[in-house]
Amino acid sequence: MKPSLIRLLIIVALMACAGAIFSSVMPDFLKNHIGIEGDVRGALEVPRELPGFLLVFITGILVSIRRHNAFGGVFIIGIAAFIGLAFLAGTLPTFVIFMVLWSTSTHAFMPLRDAVAIDLAGVNRRGWVLGRIGAFRSGGLILGAGAVWLLMKHFEADFRMIWLFAAGIMVLGAVFSFTLPERKEKNRSATKVKRFLYRKEYRLYYLLCMLFGARKQIFLTFAPWLLVSLFAQTAPDLALVMGISAILGLFVKPWFGNMIDRFGERTILMIDAVLIALLCSGYALVPNLFQPGIALLLLYSFFIMDELLFSLAMARTTYLSSIVHDKNDMIPTMGLGGTLDHAVSMIVPLIGGILWVMIAPWAVFTFAGLVAIVTFFVVRRIPGKPETGYRSAH
Repeated sequence: MKPSLIRLLIIVALMACAGAIFSSVMPDFLKNHIGIEGDVRGALEVPRELPGFLLVFITGILVSIRRHNAFGGVFIIGIAAFIGLAFLAGTLPTFVIFMVLWSTSTHAFMPLRDAVAIDLAGVNRRGWVLGRIGAFRSGGLILGAGAVWLLMKHFEADFRMIWLFAAGIMVLGAVFSFTLPERKEKNRSATKVKRFLYRKEYRLYYLLCMLFGARKQIFLTFAPWLLVSLFAQTAPDLALVMGISAILGLFVKPWFGNMIDRFGERTILMIDAVLIALLCSGYALVPNLFQPGIALLLLYSFFIMDELLFSLAMARTTYLSSIVHDKNDMIPTMGLGGTLDHAVSMIVPLIGGILWVMIAPWAVFTFAGLVAIVTFFVVRRIPGKPETGYRSAH
């Protein structure tokens, strides 16, 4: 692999490591340290997803900054977020401030990561490269989840120590980011930078982003909340299962990437939609049909499968890369797609929180299953095997 790709993979692993720490600790921290309930948990997704909603503007800034500076800035924001969580997040309002700061870091990172990966992939290895990105992300998740499990389970570390450990990981990420070489382009100074971009030819991509936003938020918000609130699971428990899914991801995610290259986005995303609908049925039914021990085992199995399928979002990126008029369209188009994704992501948790409190948890996952069914029929509109390479604008 190219040295620049190796650096990118390391950066991806470090960001994933910090992300695993935040994701595995946050439900426990909110439930047992701050003391919130399901409706508030759903409402918290509005400020948490706000940076994603503003992603079209964030990417408008990023495209005008040299890549190593953009990556470095993203990690510096993350460092500030974790230091704030460690020393200042004793109440819900202060937690929200630093949660939003961390969310800004992660949301700005994603389009940068994918655009650089597609650039390095060339024409015929998009799925292959994104699969390796997924594998290194899994490696980072293993490190982060393992650190939480080890430090909290065996060394009795408190939340402050965990947040500071995550800040240290982000410092390493910043160091590697500033070593990432800038892309070499002919006549760079003459290249017109597109800060904001909308093309009607990309409407199907935008619609897929919106549907993914709904599917994503059910998994990120209510799957772990189900485990914490109904089955009394804690941060080390969630970290352990995240670590298991990450270990499996080391092997499964590169295979997913190869399958996208081989069969095309349409086939893979249709299969994904069917599997998500089945998993949502499982989330809805299992807590009411089985004894707690068996139900917990099944739910953790669903959680692992859900996390692995989550990585099939890379198929949307490869689909976009096959239809864009120009490779410089990638970052601003992903920015608009991210904004649409998060417009939905900010609404769905509110609906889910109301369903959770007013009806029952099963209603939340039934709603998610309906989203998966709609996604299946939308995905059928993707051509069976999109042509490779960037299409000419002419």
